[in-house]
Amino acid sequence: MMGSLEELPFKYACRIKYGNEDDLEAKASVLLSVWQKQLKNPSWRPFKTVEVDGKTQVVVDGDDAKLMQLRNEYDDIVFSAVKVAVAELREYSTAERYPMPELWNFGEGRKATVVEALSCIFNHLKK
Repeated sequence: MMGSLEELPFKYACRIKYGNEDDLEAKASVLLSVWQKQLKNPSWRPFKTVEVDGKTQVVVDGDDAKLMQLRNEYDDIVFSAVKVAVAELREYSTAERYPMPELWNFGEGRKATVVEALSCIFNHLKK
Protein backbone atom coordinates (compact mmCIF):
# COMPACT_ATOMS: atom_id res chain seq x y z
CA MET A 1 0.00 0.00 0.00
CA MET A 2 1.28 3.40 -0.93
CA GLY A 3 1.84 5.51 2.17
CA SER A 4 2.06 2.67 4.65
CA LEU A 5 5.04 1.73 6.77
CA GLU A 6 6.74 -1.64 6.57
CA GLU A 7 7.58 -3.38 9.83
CA LEU A 8 11.01 -4.70 8.78
CA PRO A 9 12.96 -1.38 8.91
CA PHE A 10 11.66 -0.76 12.43
CA LYS A 11 12.70 -4.23 13.59
CA TYR A 12 16.12 -3.75 12.04
CA ALA A 13 16.60 -0.33 13.68
CA CYS A 14 15.51 -1.64 17.09
CA ARG A 15 17.87 -4.60 16.76
CA ILE A 16 20.75 -2.19 16.10
CA LYS A 17 19.79 0.13 18.96
CA TYR A 18 18.78 -2.41 21.61
CA GLY A 19 20.72 -5.52 20.61
CA ASN A 20 19.04 -8.83 21.32
CA GLU A 21 16.80 -7.78 24.18
CA ASP A 22 13.78 -9.95 24.94
CA ASP A 23 11.22 -7.25 24.16
CA LEU A 24 12.75 -6.26 20.83
CA GLU A 25 9.57 -7.11 18.89
CA ALA A 26 7.47 -5.04 21.29
CA LYS A 27 9.78 -2.03 20.98
CA ALA A 28 9.68 -2.24 17.20
CA SER A 29 5.88 -2.50 17.24
CA VAL A 30 5.55 0.51 19.54
CA LEU A 31 7.88 2.58 17.35
CA LEU A 32 5.97 1.55 14.24
CA SER A 33 2.64 2.44 15.86
CA VAL A 34 3.92 5.85 16.93
CA TRP A 35 5.00 6.66 13.38
CA GLN A 36 1.84 5.28 11.81
CA LYS A 37 -0.11 7.63 14.06
CA GLN A 38 2.23 10.51 13.17
CA LEU A 39 1.72 9.89 9.45
CA LYS A 40 -2.04 10.30 9.91
CA ASN A 41 -1.64 13.58 11.81
CA PRO A 42 -2.82 16.27 9.35
CA SER A 43 -1.15 19.06 11.34
CA TRP A 44 2.30 17.53 10.74
CA ARG A 45 3.50 18.89 7.40
CA PRO A 46 7.14 17.92 6.86
CA PHE A 47 7.37 19.45 3.39
CA LYS A 48 9.30 22.21 1.71
CA THR A 49 9.03 23.88 -1.66
CA VAL A 50 12.04 23.69 -3.95
CA GLU A 51 12.74 24.65 -7.53
CA VAL A 52 13.99 21.92 -9.83
CA ASP A 53 14.79 22.71 -13.47
CA GLY A 54 12.74 25.90 -13.22
CA LYS A 55 9.70 24.10 -11.82
CA THR A 56 8.42 24.45 -8.27
CA GLN A 57 7.99 21.14 -6.43
CA VAL A 58 6.90 20.20 -2.93
CA VAL A 59 9.21 17.59 -1.39
CA VAL A 60 9.65 15.97 2.01
CA ASP A 61 11.83 18.14 4.23
CA GLY A 62 14.58 15.87 5.52
CA ASP A 63 15.46 18.61 8.04
CA ASP A 64 12.04 18.43 9.74
CA ALA A 65 12.55 18.27 13.52
CA LYS A 66 10.61 15.02 14.02
CA LEU A 67 12.31 13.32 11.08
CA MET A 68 15.73 14.45 12.30
CA GLN A 69 15.00 13.11 15.79
CA LEU A 70 13.98 9.78 14.27
CA ARG A 71 17.16 9.68 12.18
CA ASN A 72 19.33 10.50 15.19
CA GLU A 73 17.66 8.02 17.55
CA TYR A 74 17.39 5.13 15.13
CA ASP A 75 18.79 4.25 11.76
CA ASP A 76 18.70 5.85 8.32
CA ILE A 77 16.60 2.92 7.13
CA VAL A 78 13.70 3.95 9.41
CA PHE A 79 14.15 7.59 8.44
CA SER A 80 13.99 6.64 4.76
CA ALA A 81 10.94 4.41 5.27
CA VAL A 82 9.02 7.22 6.98
CA LYS A 83 10.17 9.77 4.41
CA VAL A 84 8.97 7.57 1.54
CA ALA A 85 5.62 6.92 3.26
CA VAL A 86 5.09 10.66 3.84
CA ALA A 87 5.85 11.41 0.19
CA GLU A 88 3.48 8.67 -0.98
CA LEU A 89 0.72 9.91 1.31
CA ARG A 90 1.10 13.40 -0.08
CA GLU A 91 0.96 12.11 -3.64
CA TYR A 92 -1.92 9.66 -3.22
CA SER A 93 -3.99 10.82 -0.26
CA THR A 94 -3.34 14.44 0.58
CA ALA A 95 -6.45 15.16 2.64
CA GLU A 96 -7.16 11.92 4.49
CA ARG A 97 -3.60 10.61 4.87
CA TYR A 98 -4.58 6.97 4.59
CA PRO A 99 -2.54 4.37 2.70
CA MET A 100 -3.82 3.78 -0.81
CA PRO A 101 -3.59 0.64 -2.94
CA GLU A 102 -1.40 0.92 -6.01
CA LEU A 103 -0.86 -1.40 -8.95
CA TRP A 104 2.76 -2.44 -8.77
CA ASN A 105 5.15 -4.10 -11.18
CA PHE A 106 7.24 -6.12 -8.73
CA GLY A 107 9.51 -7.44 -11.47
CA GLU A 108 10.68 -3.94 -12.32
CA GLY A 109 10.18 -2.30 -8.92
CA ARG A 110 7.85 0.45 -10.12
CA LYS A 111 4.20 1.39 -10.55
CA ALA A 112 2.43 -0.71 -13.14
CA THR A 113 0.91 0.96 -16.16
CA VAL A 114 -2.75 0.46 -16.96
CA VAL A 115 -1.75 -1.62 -20.00
CA GLU A 116 0.38 -3.90 -17.79
CA ALA A 117 -2.44 -4.28 -15.28
CA LEU A 118 -5.00 -5.14 -17.96
CA SER A 119 -2.58 -7.54 -19.61
CA CYS A 120 -2.03 -9.30 -16.29
CA ILE A 121 -5.78 -9.54 -15.68
CA PHE A 122 -6.47 -10.95 -19.14
CA ASN A 123 -3.62 -13.45 -18.87
CA HIS A 124 -4.92 -14.57 -15.49
CA LEU A 125 -8.46 -14.98 -16.86
CA LYS A 126 -7.18 -17.13 -19.74
CA LYS A 127 -5.77 -19.70 -17.29
